Amino acid sequence: MTEDLRDRLHRLAEHSAPPPRADLATTVAARHRQRRRRTASLAAVAVAVAAAVVAVPVVVHGGADPVPSVGVAAPASGPADVLALPTRGSQAGDAAFVEGVRRLPWADGVPDPAVDGRHVVFAGDVAGARWALVAGPDTVQPPPLVDDPELESDLGALGSTAVAWFTGPPGATVEQMVPQAVPHAVDPTQPLAYADTGTGAVVVVTAPGDAVEVSERPEVAADGTTSRTWARVDAPDGVAVLDRGPSSLPRDEALRFRVLRDGAVLATGGPDTRSPEATYPPAPDVTWAREQPPAAPGDDVATARMEDLLARTGLPADAVRFTALWAGDVPAPTVGTARVTVFSAVLPSGAVYVGTAVGVAVDESTTGGYDCGSALRPAGEGDGVVAALCEVTDTSADSETVRSLVVVAPRGTASVRLLDLAGGVLSEHPLDDGVAVLAVPDRPATVETLDASGAVVERAEPLGHVTIG
Repeated sequence: MTEDLRDRLHRLAEHSAPPPRADLATTVAARHRQRRRRTASLAAVAVAVAAAVVAVPVVVHGGADPVPSVGVAAPASGPADVLALPTRGSQAGDAAFVEGVRRLPWADGVPDPAVDGRHVVFAGDVAGARWALVAGPDTVQPPPLVDDPELESDLGALGSTAVAWFTGPPGATVEQMVPQAVPHAVDPTQPLAYADTGTGAVVVVTAPGDAVEVSERPEVAADGTTSRTWARVDAPDGVAVLDRGPSSLPRDEALRFRVLRDGAVLATGGPDTRSPEATYPPAPDVTWAREQPPAAPGDDVATARMEDLLARTGLPADAVRFTALWAGDVPAPTVGTARVTVFSAVLPSGAVYVGTAVGVAVDESTTGGYDCGSALRPAGEGDGVVAALCEVTDTSADSETVRSLVVVAPRGTASVRLLDLAGGVLSEHPLDDGVAVLAVPDRPATVETLDASGAVVERAEPLGHVTIG
């Protein structure tokens, strides 16, 4: 990216970005568990936290399937169009199959390039299936963000290509190949990947000569720090085809890949993931630190947040100890109240993830959800005070925001004091069973909890946002 283009993108962001809102950091639409067990999971939106790289390989079952050479030369240093190269994969030499896949229909209402403009990037056999990746010009352009055509053209150039994945059974014919995921626009100079948790198959597509590495899951140490181990995998002609084996998790979003070009990291990310239709296991077991309140629609969002943590860490439910520290209702615009849940999750290392969830009943069958922050704490520190600033909306685009500060402290704590940046006291409030829900005009810098004698027990900042990935 040139300095001029980078400056243009910065100006576009400054011109068009809405004011930041904490409640939009992670947002989902989740149907009630009894109506939609499959879609109850929360999608992680935040970019994965930076992870320390440890040079110890992880085990990847199997390896790359043979990929015939099609005379694809390695690119020179710098950007390369990884989608415009000759077809790669074990079926690249089957001209009839490649041509048939190129002509397959895409989904209606999304990018659907004319057949003449399409190109089959990959066609090959993977673990227990046959896959194909097709690219073409992006035919769906969003409405302009700004009135500056120069800025709009710069931005559009970054997503001018659309892709669609197709899969079929082993040895599938063209007629057995069906579209997966949703066709979408991509940057053609960046690697991309697709994974199927049902079979454990993963395909990473990049430029010939690039090195591909994978990391099965993040590691969270007892001190609350995260890291990943990486393993180099075969990527002949710039395509890595992996067989990880089927996952026992309903959703598995722990895998990450990274691509190196000339020894430098070009891209790091998670593959687009297909999770097969399945009977989902029961929700994670949860221990209640306080009396469990009557059921509310928003309870589904707390369960989804816990399942999201399992998906991002790659851990089975029986490896994590969940505790609901408190759940209750807080004020919400239009819909009256929202259900807030504060929970902790003790990971295998002993480190503690502290999470929150807000669930708002949008209608009788849909619940909108987001969070009030999260944290990773060292082993043994999971019982400390939690202060979460919850900015609650009714999930509509023009919703008002109702701000509440939820404080959850150990039982027996008498009161909480809110402090500003200079350490001055903003207000002081009693705690009921260690809990308070407070209407606050602004975010306090610090909270102090006090015992019955007025002595400070603990000091903490309101939760930020941490993503394990």
